[in-house]
Amino acid sequence: MTVTATVTSNLAETAGADVCLRLRLLATTDLHAHLFSYNYYANRPDDGVGLARLAAPILQARGESANCLLLDNGDTFQGAPLGDAALSDLMPTAQPHPMIAAMNGLGFDAATLGNHDFDYGVDVLERVISDARYPIVLSNVTKICGDPFVATHAIIERGMIDSQGALRMVRIGITGALPRQTMQWVRPQLAGRLEIAPILPAVAHEVAQMRAAGVDLVVVLAHSGLGAENAAPEDENVSVALAQLDGVDAVIAGHTHRAFPSPMMPQVPLGTAPIVQPGFFGSHLGQIDLELRPPARIAQPSGGCQQWQVVKTAARLRTAEEADAGQRHALRRKLYHLPSFRAEMARGHRLTRAYSARPLGRSAVALETYFSLLRPCMTTQLIADAQRLAVAPIIAGDPALAALPLLSCTTPFKAGGRGGPEAYSDVPQGALLLRHAADLYPYSNGLALVRATGAQIREWLERAAAAYRQVMPITDPDAPPQLMLDHEFASYNFDRMDGLRYKIDLRRPARTNAEGDDIRNGQGRIRDLCRACRAPVGDDDVFLVVTNSYRAAGGGHFPAAAECETVYLSSHPVRDVIAGHIAAMRGAVAPVINSGFSFTPLGGVRVIYETGPGAAAHQDRLAQLGLVFAGLSDSGFARYLLRL
Repeated sequence: MTVTATVTSNLAETAGADVCLRLRLLATTDLHAHLFSYNYYANRPDDGVGLARLAAPILQARGESANCLLLDNGDTFQGAPLGDAALSDLMPTAQPHPMIAAMNGLGFDAATLGNHDFDYGVDVLERVISDARYPIVLSNVTKICGDPFVATHAIIERGMIDSQGALRMVRIGITGALPRQTMQWVRPQLAGRLEIAPILPAVAHEVAQMRAAGVDLVVVLAHSGLGAENAAPEDENVSVALAQLDGVDAVIAGHTHRAFPSPMMPQVPLGTAPIVQPGFFGSHLGQIDLELRPPARIAQPSGGCQQWQVVKTAARLRTAEEADAGQRHALRRKLYHLPSFRAEMARGHRLTRAYSARPLGRSAVALETYFSLLRPCMTTQLIADAQRLAVAPIIAGDPALAALPLLSCTTPFKAGGRGGPEAYSDVPQGALLLRHAADLYPYSNGLALVRATGAQIREWLERAAAAYRQVMPITDPDAPPQLMLDHEFASYNFDRMDGLRYKIDLRRPARTNAEGDDIRNGQGRIRDLCRACRAPVGDDDVFLVVTNSYRAAGGGHFPAAAECETVYLSSHPVRDVIAGHIAAMRGAVAPVINSGFSFTPLGGVRVIYETGPGAAAHQDRLAQLGLVFAGLSDSGFARYLLRL
């Protein structure tokens, strides 16, 4: 696909001795249907999220550079109530998806797709992206017939201003890719429809194709985390390896919700193309500045291809707070002259609020996740109960399954970690609305039932136990308290098995890092693994585990889960299962928490449990757990003292 911009001036015929051209790439990633700066779960404004909050910094960044491209890196349409509302009966079918409408309005130049963009199914996604006024590219996704799902690359021909004020034609090749594991994560939606190839060879092929077509510059939109320099072709996170491919000039990374560059990781390895990873939910705007020069400073034919080469790069992240008052005023002035666009955006916001406010039932208790990494909680118990009831008819119809004990694997999807101190669920006692179900379970994962051995379950739980730092058993009263949680760990990977009892021994180092990479062998953290009746779990014991399709496929780097035998898989979202469970209750929701995980006693060592500031409103739970407030961390987490 070639996208050619209209050029209204003649190209300069000579390249001066000091001629150069500066191009700025701007990028978003993992917006997850966060269009407005609004928290639909809590029904209040939220200045920390939304593509809308990046409009002013986009305008400012464009004003600073004569030549700009604006790109999106996928996971755009699913993950917040707006994504669900856009596909509901409330949204007019003739209208474009609100995310597409906004990106058209902001003038995006190209985009790729992420794994979660397929959560609603192939037909829905095709309908959504059909309204995009910019190319959408994917190098490694094909239909069963062998045809590309979307264009494998795009070549944008753009007239750009060089350092001498002359207009030059530059040809930018853009391709994209997403993890091959998507085929397993959303198997019910993709099976028989699409195939996904490994990222590295697919992108390398497209880079060669674009270079053969004479592009000046190649940009890769990689819906993939940074990964290792020596990443294998099959790996999920390969952006650093992509940046080392011959012919690649810039990489936009994503998928893992990291922000890069960051103070902890300010640079990519030497010899690689520049990379940015702009966080998630609109937290950051990625920026890569490229300085290009012609390889030979000789006269070029008017209208010819200049064949620019990158000689200097700089990568950074911008935040909404960096936009000055002048740019915000300019944005408001621009929107004032776009009444139809403003009306379209207002309609999307209004309908999302209406959709989110649909009633389900009532709760007799608060459903929060502030303490979910310290003890089993009512939120995960509600999910566990709903999952058990959903698979009961499937199990009852198969005597071989009915003979096995059933476990329900749940996780607190929003419980801090890399999501930050505001990333917690906190549904108050009282009316339960559809937005509350989406708060407790924000993803559209299907329901899955797997057959697992005791050994596989133990390894499954070892991966979840990487949520914690190692705690040394120091009982000196003058010793400073030790931090308990690793905030690099994503809370949606903290699985617990309802139906089992076990202890987590924090004296032992974790066997995987926060990302799930194996970092050590030997004895693990899981101790005294037993059934609810306290009968020990043997390695050869067999269980049924109800979980979601993402985890059953090993999503979140759970190889033990992927090794289990899948006996039932549905595309019906677990979130809808929860909503139906609540709606079917005759009385108010009041989950009874089953015994589950606890911690091996460490002789009274002092630790600090960090959670969201909103935990302060739950004084009864704080007292029950023996937590004593110890101030706020520099990153905004509330710190509580605890003895193990």
